[in-house]
Amino acid sequence: MGADNVARLLAVGWWKRDAERSVEVVQINGGPGLLVRVNGEIDGVVAVRVENGYVTGAYHVRNPEKLSRIDQQTAVTR
Repeated sequence: MGADNVARLLAVGWWKRDAERSVEVVQINGGPGLLVRVNGEIDGVVAVRVENGYVTGAYHVRNPEKLSRIDQQTAVTR
């Protein structure tokens, strides 16, 4: 799936109708991703896998338990 197809999916895709929504570009697990908010609340994240300049996977997570720490920064130690 190329970048144009992914952008089209995100523009008209699975969104809830009649809701205020926003998308923020973020890093998810060290890679590119999107943070999706509906009516100001986190609705999910989309982690994007890119290989050789092509989008080869998009993983949408909406499980509230997995999203509970998405607004927190995690300290990285050696």
